[in-house]
Amino acid sequence: MANALLWPVRIFYSIVVSIILVVPAVVGYVLNIHVTNVTEYWALGMYGATVLSYLALQMCFATCNRLLTLHMRRKDLKSKVNTLGEPTRLGMAVVGYREDPMIFSKCLQSVKKIQYPSPIQIVVVIDGNDIPDREMANVFRKEYLDAPVVTLPNLPSVTTLAVDNQFFFDICQKAEPISCILQPHRGKRHAMYTAFRFLMSNGCQAVITTDSDTVFDSQAVTELERAMHWYPNIGAVAGDVRIWNTSNVLSFMSSLRYWMAFNVERAAQSFNRCVTCVSGPMGLYKSQILEEVLDSWISQRFLGSECTYGDDRHLTNQVLLKGYKVVYTHLAYCETETPTHYIRWFKQQTRWSKSFYRELLWNVLSIHKHSPWMAAELFYQGLYPFILLYSMYFILVRSSTEALATWVVSLFVIALIKTSYSFLVTLNPKFFTFPLYSVFYISGLIPAKIWAIISIWDIGWGTTARTSSELKHENELWTKIKEALPLLLWWSLVLAGILWNILSHFAQPNPNTDPYSLQFQYTS
Repeated sequence: MANALLWPVRIFYSIVVSIILVVPAVVGYVLNIHVTNVTEYWALGMYGATVLSYLALQMCFATCNRLLTLHMRRKDLKSKVNTLGEPTRLGMAVVGYREDPMIFSKCLQSVKKIQYPSPIQIVVVIDGNDIPDREMANVFRKEYLDAPVVTLPNLPSVTTLAVDNQFFFDICQKAEPISCILQPHRGKRHAMYTAFRFLMSNGCQAVITTDSDTVFDSQAVTELERAMHWYPNIGAVAGDVRIWNTSNVLSFMSSLRYWMAFNVERAAQSFNRCVTCVSGPMGLYKSQILEEVLDSWISQRFLGSECTYGDDRHLTNQVLLKGYKVVYTHLAYCETETPTHYIRWFKQQTRWSKSFYRELLWNVLSIHKHSPWMAAELFYQGLYPFILLYSMYFILVRSSTEALATWVVSLFVIALIKTSYSFLVTLNPKFFTFPLYSVFYISGLIPAKIWAIISIWDIGWGTTARTSSELKHENELWTKIKEALPLLLWWSLVLAGILWNILSHFAQPNPNTDPYSLQFQYTS
């Protein structure tokens, strides 16, 4: 009863704090309020000052979470010297769809090397039971010679037939330490559902999730389980996801961006116990909480259609919606694959942006249950692309060439702030190349966010091709043109804006615009 009475107060508090953090930035930007004038064309406005304050606070929270993680680890190791507590019974769900055999084999080999005080119940669920899907099953058999491989005729997530439910129940009861299940193709979410039900029916107290293209560190599971006990009301734990295929500029830049996303953004959220997305390659969920949320998670619909992407973000949202906390530990890490081709990367970013904007509808239902930092971050991430669009329009169309050049420099300056923090934490000089990520942000990530909003109704656009027929279709000229159309349109508009800016400069060298119109920008 007391908690129910406090909810309106919490809602009001979260909204007020979010407004205090966000409104000055937006109002200051629209009204062009300056804090200080740096040069003739470079001013630090209220928007820029707010963003810089936000960045400083984010890095402060991230640092505190890193120190807290190390402190909790030392505390846990010290306590286990004197006590012999029973380790948490863990299950591990590996899901995949027509994965590259070599990559899948590496995934299974890393699972074999996982170190944990007690045996882990492992289930591999293959999202498909046709002939091409059996290649993954063959890879599984090579790695685990005596482990059973079972084919389900129907999906446990949708079947209502008693005979099918009994068949799945019998499989669960006869489970070996590691098993492989093939089921009809319906998407990752349904494969995860089968894995969750399988492991929970075998008494697993918590479930670790991963993908078939992920390689685990041997100590990752121990660190995830340790973080689960930081606070009594933790519902899920996120780990650090790194990139192993950094063979070209795009994938290398993506690897740096991944580090920022996990070790700055999620770490800051973790200090406030409100991580908004437990990434698919590595996460841990308590079984008792999965029991509460699985049915609503698997039945999610948006604009009348079944949701086929954003499984991990929505599952995290379901945990947050119940009032449980979600944290992140940098000590648990894995490596996964990222696109090396620009169009596939653009499709991936579009798909992720779609899930972010869709999930905002669920985020707002739980912000009053968590730290105001969660609301502030969601506001910033949701509003920022529109602010940047307005900024680009103003700079390209209405400002001078000098202002355009200074605006580009400001992007690199802000990126350099995160670069400096990353270097101080890791002492790795590769992060000094991160300002170049601004090029990918402007050329690919902004149009991905715009296209995500425009095409948010399309539940299929942006999925990754796996089969030879899908890849063949993806490589067709018309398909390539259609997928690249949003990019081509964006690049055309930006190029036209740059040409207009330059031509206007020569036609009118001293335009009657406010020389202090430029304000610091921020690229995430």
